[in-house]
Amino acid sequence: MSTSSDYKKTLALFQQLASDILEPPPELTVSQWADAYRKLSSEGSAEPGQWRTDRAPYQRGIMDSISDPDCEKVVIMSSAQVGKTEFLLNMTGYHIDQDPSPILIMQPTEKLAKSFSKQRLAPMIRDTPAIRGKVADVKTRNGGNTTLEKSFPGGYIALVGANAPGDLAGRSIRIFLADEVDRFPVSAGAEGDPLSLAEKRTNNFLNRKKVFVSTPTNKGSSRIEAEFEFSTKEYYHLPCPSCEGLQPLSWAQIVFDKNDLSSPITHACKECGAMHSEYEWKRQIGFWIANEPEANYRGFHLNELLSPWRKWKEIVDDFLKAKEKGPEAMKVWVNTSLGETWEEEGQQLEDDDLMKRAEDYGEDVEVPDDVKILTASVDTQDDRFEIEVVGWGKGKESWGIQYQVIYGDLKQQDIWNELDTFLSRTWSKANGKQFAIMCTCMDSGGHYTQEVYKFTKQREARRVYAIKGKSTGKGEYDPLVAGTSRQKPSKTLLVHLGVNEGKSRVMSSLQMEDFGPNYCHFPKGRGYNADYFKGLTAEKLVTRYEQGVPYQVWKKVRARNEPLDLRVYNTAALEIINPDLEKEYAAGNTGTSKKRKRRTVSKGVQ
Repeated sequence: MSTSSDYKKTLALFQQLASDILEPPPELTVSQWADAYRKLSSEGSAEPGQWRTDRAPYQRGIMDSISDPDCEKVVIMSSAQVGKTEFLLNMTGYHIDQDPSPILIMQPTEKLAKSFSKQRLAPMIRDTPAIRGKVADVKTRNGGNTTLEKSFPGGYIALVGANAPGDLAGRSIRIFLADEVDRFPVSAGAEGDPLSLAEKRTNNFLNRKKVFVSTPTNKGSSRIEAEFEFSTKEYYHLPCPSCEGLQPLSWAQIVFDKNDLSSPITHACKECGAMHSEYEWKRQIGFWIANEPEANYRGFHLNELLSPWRKWKEIVDDFLKAKEKGPEAMKVWVNTSLGETWEEEGQQLEDDDLMKRAEDYGEDVEVPDDVKILTASVDTQDDRFEIEVVGWGKGKESWGIQYQVIYGDLKQQDIWNELDTFLSRTWSKANGKQFAIMCTCMDSGGHYTQEVYKFTKQREARRVYAIKGKSTGKGEYDPLVAGTSRQKPSKTLLVHLGVNEGKSRVMSSLQMEDFGPNYCHFPKGRGYNADYFKGLTAEKLVTRYEQGVPYQVWKKVRARNEPLDLRVYNTAALEIINPDLEKEYAAGNTGTSKKRKRRTVSKGVQ
């Protein structure tokens, strides 16, 4: 009897073990998986440790949409600081652990793909036990696991840059995650549109998933906005604490006193008008509501007002600062805080209107009182140098100081000596203070590149730098100061400029109508004649299309655009030295009496 009882117990134990082994794991959604297994890493999170979707409840609906078998495509148009990178990481971890598949993660550039792999993906794999053992570490020298490709049982992760998608050839992808698609180039050379190219790689899978995520950029050329417009267009609605009327948090409903940010900041209900605090709104239970529920794919919009990591006071403070700085700063705020596209106004400026703004600085006044520093720029032509000297003040308010043309034969030393003399001189204020040029950017394009290198190399100690516009792909973004290099054999420092960004900044500043931050002053005379203003307004921003993908480009409306180029170079010169514009940098005063950290472009640019 005892033997029979022991046998039954043993049999039951083995049956239970077999059931545990053979029974498939419980089906989880992405958010359930993240809540159970995901660990946040200290490298990428201010709150390392166990993931909690309840920390930002709006994330649940977005993540779980990828678990819906009827949902093939998800578009997320959002601000910064809402956790959009974490969506992608959780989706990746979920598929490694629960639904192994070939995964493609596309970043705007290969460099960003490597950074994402090292700084975000690798730490997640390392710190999340559920997937740690499934993906070998790069340090093991496993041939299937590198920075840009990681294998795991049943699938792999490939990371590529949209600027170099050649590695996609021959791949079949089931899960396609595209990050910051508004930064993707329109075309990657002969390959065509990288986003469309990657989408085609998913065609072999009937259960494919495609997720596009981005902060938007300019209206009319934003990829993410174009994708969002054809989606379900879902917004996260919260009930009013007073009337329970459902509504998304909207900047238009935010009420604050711009003169006293310590006073309460509230959101007015669209239905009843009741004003409630940030805490009162954010503690409400929200819902995703679609404007277009019959659309073919899901689309979500998010702004920072929902974020648990951003306080309304911070958002309002950023708004007021951006408004003071001007259109370029406002564009960044609209894109990154509201998650909305920026619509440019008055792209084509009229030369006559700008010329009418010319001012009389005063008799014998070379430098107006509010100027703190001078920069210069040089455009190199076959028979002349065109030069502009610009004064800069608080808030990057600018004053044209002099526009000079030096004619001569660039094969002869005389004209180079004359240029050096001009750049070495000083300009004076009414009080007698003398100002030297603190930084000069000199165009190295054209037929005299080596001569420019020689000239600037000898004067790098005076911050005279050779510059060159960076070749940018259609729709691709480069910052104004886009990097540096040393040119062989002279080892001349060459500063690469994102001229499209520079032109956008200049045009935005020219649109400022009130004296103050970013306003551009021009003197009467001093070379600022009708031809100057025609050259300053010689280009306009237009939208073009390549295979249906919109992008923006600066198009010449007049042949001569040297004044515009020179103002871009001056703007770059200011960014290179990054001065404290609360101080005066008069001749003999480098402004270094008080130490101040500033961004260093390279070891050669101080």
